[in-house]
Amino acid sequence: MADPGPTSPGSQLLVLGIDLGTSAVKIVAVASDGALVAAGSAPFPTICDLPDQAEQDPDAWVAAVAEAAVSLDLELRQQCRDWRARVAAIGLTGQLPTLVCSGAQGPLGRAITWKDARADGPTSATIDPTQRRALYERTGMPIDGRYLGPMFRHHWLNRSAEVQSILSAKDYLLSVLTGQRLTDPSTAAGYGAFDLQSGAFSEALREMWRMPAGALPAVRSAHSRAGPLTTAGARIVGVRAGIPVTVGAADSVSSAFAMAGLEEGIACIIMGSSTIVIDAVRDARLDPATRYLLTPHVESGWYAREMDLLATGTGYRWLSGLLALPEGELDQRAAESPPGARDLIFTPYLGGGEQGALWDPTLRGMLRGLTLRHTSSDIARAFMEGVAFEIRRCIEVLAETAPLREVVVAGRLTQHQTSLEMLADILHRPVRRFPPVSPAALGAALGALQVLAATPHPRRADASSPPKVLPGDRSHVYHRLYAGYLAQTCSGKSASN
Repeated sequence: MADPGPTSPGSQLLVLGIDLGTSAVKIVAVASDGALVAAGSAPFPTICDLPDQAEQDPDAWVAAVAEAAVSLDLELRQQCRDWRARVAAIGLTGQLPTLVCSGAQGPLGRAITWKDARADGPTSATIDPTQRRALYERTGMPIDGRYLGPMFRHHWLNRSAEVQSILSAKDYLLSVLTGQRLTDPSTAAGYGAFDLQSGAFSEALREMWRMPAGALPAVRSAHSRAGPLTTAGARIVGVRAGIPVTVGAADSVSSAFAMAGLEEGIACIIMGSSTIVIDAVRDARLDPATRYLLTPHVESGWYAREMDLLATGTGYRWLSGLLALPEGELDQRAAESPPGARDLIFTPYLGGGEQGALWDPTLRGMLRGLTLRHTSSDIARAFMEGVAFEIRRCIEVLAETAPLREVVVAGRLTQHQTSLEMLADILHRPVRRFPPVSPAALGAALGALQVLAATPHPRRADASSPPKVLPGDRSHVYHRLYAGYLAQTCSGKSASN
């Protein structure tokens, strides 16, 4: 884990890490020794006017990068007036799969994000279980309607003659900053047409999704140089032109790289708009039951076993708004309710399906057992327990074939001791919190350091990390409650439409 403790830049070189996330751009500045110097961020909107719609404007991404860079400058200039002259490289990461279709003059419309569920039904109707298994063995992905290929076939097939370029969000930002049309293996996996064994896009899969020939980007390693920052890109980021920009990686593996490096036996829990449960393995180990993604990691020869719980962070904000609670108070309310939330069960499938260990696009959220005696605290605890139960379900899948000696968690949950204690009790494992900085942006910056050959791998910072949160007496209670939750959500059928 890289040491993200704030430091003064001194005379060291700096690298920037830019994370084009689901709802905001986050930028970090990291010194050549891997320590965090400063951070900035800026939000952008998602358009959800239609049922299951989740679209974004690529121009809003670029504007958010510029705004986040201004935020970074406000923090950095107090420490070092000439910081821009010390920036030696930029690393990228971003949300996926998010589809951007462009023509000769740029994007032809809004980007369709991974939260958009409109292609789920049509895609499920065209892929039978045998085909789905074959696709998984070839791509490492349990393909559904949220991959770029199925999205393209559903939304863009009638306009395919106009489309000259198909890119994911991070790859689009790379093209804006460098003029290069490139992707990396971890991001390419989200296109639904990447062959895991050959490490290249498959012509057969491209044709299956009816994507135009020549529209897909070239594939390069994540920590390689994509090209120099152009003059136009330099105006956006606010630094000098000509510095190298990395190809970058998917936000999930970039986060895991920052949190655990490339090391087996560590499960990373990354809580953002969704919750990612991910580890690193040396061999291409597919799951016989197709329960996790097998994603190429940031370096060749490494793979990430990944499960994504959709809309957990979005659901947290939604429930906070529904209960008229300010930011962070949902955790405090949940702490007022006992384990089991007075017999309430909340299945947190609020994003129109689930991609965790269940991988079922028909799943929907449900609050079971509600009575007049229940309070908002009980509902808050039931929701948070439901998310933690799903995390445990994922952790147990990973542990079936590879021992996990450590769990590291990043995101909102780390700011609330009672919530961390609940997670440790439910997982029945010690939990180590990652400091409050975007792990994806930090991982992108560490990738930029790889380009400079400044450090071979992120430094571990165990000595400065907070002590692990250990399971307590309630852990045994949660064994029973977890068994009851599984019985209520067996294969997700009780939570389906």
